[in-house]
Amino acid sequence: MQQIIQEDLAAKNAAIEKKKKRARTGIKWDRLFMACAYNWYWFILSMIVCASIAYLYAKTQPQYFIARSSILIRSKDSAQGTPSMTFSDLGLNTVNYIPNEPYKLRSSRVMEIVVNSLGLNVQYYGHMFLRDVNIYKNTPVQVTPLKEVTRGFSMTIVPKSNDEFEFKVNDGDWKKAHFGNKVSTEFGPVAITKTKKFGENFIDYTVIVNITNPSSMARSLASSLMVENADQHSDVLNLAIRGQNAEMCADILNALVVAYNQEGINDMNQVARNTEAFIAERVADLSKDLSGVDNEVAVLTAGSVNSRMWGSEGVAMAQINNNEDVTLEINLASQIRRFIANMGNGELIPANTGMNNAGIMNQIQQYNEAMQEYQKIAATSSSENPVMKELINSLSTQKKTILASLDNYMGSLRTRQGQAQRLQNHAQSSMTANPSHEKAITEVTRQQKIKEQLYLYLLNKREENALQMVITEPNAKVMEPAIPNPAPVTAPLTRIVLTGMIIGLLIPAFILYGVFWYFSLDKTIHTRREIEEVCDIPILGELPAKKSNVTGEIVVNETSNDRMNEAFRIVRSNLDFVTDQNKPEGEATVIQFTSTMSGEGKSFVAVNLALSYCFVNKKVIVVDLDLRKGKFSEYVGVQDGIGASAYLSGKVTDIDKVIHHDALHEGFDIISVGAIPPNPTALLLSENMNKMVEELKKRYDFVILDTVPFNLIADAAVVNRHVDLTIYVVRDGRVEQTFMYELERLSEEGKIKNLTILVNDIKVSKTRYNYSYAYGYGKGYGYGYGYGYGYGYGGDSGGYYVDDTPKEKPTKG
Repeated sequence: MQQIIQEDLAAKNAAIEKKKKRARTGIKWDRLFMACAYNWYWFILSMIVCASIAYLYAKTQPQYFIARSSILIRSKDSAQGTPSMTFSDLGLNTVNYIPNEPYKLRSSRVMEIVVNSLGLNVQYYGHMFLRDVNIYKNTPVQVTPLKEVTRGFSMTIVPKSNDEFEFKVNDGDWKKAHFGNKVSTEFGPVAITKTKKFGENFIDYTVIVNITNPSSMARSLASSLMVENADQHSDVLNLAIRGQNAEMCADILNALVVAYNQEGINDMNQVARNTEAFIAERVADLSKDLSGVDNEVAVLTAGSVNSRMWGSEGVAMAQINNNEDVTLEINLASQIRRFIANMGNGELIPANTGMNNAGIMNQIQQYNEAMQEYQKIAATSSSENPVMKELINSLSTQKKTILASLDNYMGSLRTRQGQAQRLQNHAQSSMTANPSHEKAITEVTRQQKIKEQLYLYLLNKREENALQMVITEPNAKVMEPAIPNPAPVTAPLTRIVLTGMIIGLLIPAFILYGVFWYFSLDKTIHTRREIEEVCDIPILGELPAKKSNVTGEIVVNETSNDRMNEAFRIVRSNLDFVTDQNKPEGEATVIQFTSTMSGEGKSFVAVNLALSYCFVNKKVIVVDLDLRKGKFSEYVGVQDGIGASAYLSGKVTDIDKVIHHDALHEGFDIISVGAIPPNPTALLLSENMNKMVEELKKRYDFVILDTVPFNLIADAAVVNRHVDLTIYVVRDGRVEQTFMYELERLSEEGKIKNLTILVNDIKVSKTRYNYSYAYGYGKGYGYGYGYGYGYGYGGDSGGYYVDDTPKEKPTKG
């Protein structure tokens, strides 16, 4: 019982291993690696070529540099100790909202100031090896557009002497001109002059000049500017810009900070200038009014003889002054409200007007800051921008809030004015006894004081406003100035060349992979290894393809040591290991030759293997049992009407009459097919077939039966009952690998006796290590002629193999 279980387990393991072997389809990776190793020189060549191409590519690409800078934005914390904070009690200090500053720095308006200040709308390039480099301040010539540039264009300038040069615009014709003269182009006139860098070394040096519109260049530079916070809670901004000249990048950042600060100062002074204009206008009007009142008081005072009125009306004058203060505040608030109601979009509200309401003044300051922010963002964004829409709504809401606050404030002032008026009337009622002249003097004096107080108040505010303009501080302080960094940020030359080398290694690898993938689509048998990968049928050997200079079907020779003869000797030797060693002495071995289809060379193999046995003094007879074609009989030139068909049919009873003795060599006998019978299968099933085989086994050492293909008709299966060994000939590229599964099944079921496979017509290639049979590209590596039994003769060293083939590409025989 235990033995049965072990045998069953072994059978299951064998079945599993067979399934695994049949599952190994597609690309054979071990062969791919061996092909890569064998073709190592292609990898070296490809690597050198690709590395050279990568080197040239790297030299043609422009180099880019990055300049960096850090600035501190003035905020509430960072403004401590500055001049503006010294006058904080006057409301003169302003701070910035940090999240908005990156947008201001990246605005095209600020960048255009930088472009114009550095002349960046005119870029200069010089040729160096394989690339054009930006020569910025090292240009030998300078091009100055004399007209506003609306369309960009390019000029190529080649100095020919100290005074003369040649130029062309875009791809136009070459022209000559002199330095310092105006040059006319279709894009407008330009002036071309020499710079301090010009020298004899620049004669015949080509300078490429790209001229663009300043606004377009500003937008391009603004898009390449990178602004980010140093950290979440810091007021420091890190600036970086990428360009083709390190010095130019540094100059752009440094000039950008200057332009940004100047824009900030201009924005802050804009409110002060509007306030200055408002105050100047009011001071001029009050000056005229005050002059007239002073003259009127002087006239009335000179004509009065009663001076007691100046000292008896103290209480009344106090009430009058209170009423006048309220009236002054109402007038000021009313004027500001009219200004706000009638001002256009984008205007700022005067700040230092002297209104005695801190809440309204704070609202006006917030509105002005929001308006300045709107103006900056509007310069670089469209009205459809969500931020723009939000700012417009916010400004409208703030304006309505300020107007409402002014209305409420004036309402409260009018209430106070009513109370002051009642007190003033009460005080004046006590003066009814005074003369009318005294009353007139009082009224005029009252007007004089009102206008004088308002005049002095506006003069004070004008001084505060002037102070605001003087102490205005820049928005940003430079923490780290931009310094030219000569190290390019583009991929270094070594990295590009290394990438090229890697690509060079991959190209032949992918080509080989593609070739192996292509041949993996071919499912036919080409080498013995492909048979071993799909089944366990013993393989007798491999025969190379017949040489192109060989005619006829007899290729073996008793004295030749060429590739074909050695292959047949190996097959002959291997046959000794697969034949039944327990056969009675003197009894011949019966061998059947068959194949899958016609044309695979079974008759060719049969006749040459039989001759090979004759060379070692073996008696061999070959019986042509292909009763349908008789191909073997054609090979040996025996095609008479008396043959196997006559004996099997009973027309000839003496077997000696159908045997052709020593047909090709001494000891080589043949029974030809004879006449083609109409019923070959029936003849093979007759008793005469058994009698013929038994009789031949007594006379010969080997009986070789050449039969029809096994898979086509039943003749081969009928003959197989009489044989000791079946040699199944598989020709290179003719049989599908999947058929090996069926062939193995037939062998395991006993339907083919003692089955072995002989691979025929293998294409031969000479490898580095030994001679192997290959198909196409990379098929079958390193087998030589030793097929598992130690009889290999191939190799570059050792053995007695002689290659007597012509040095030409082998062709199929």
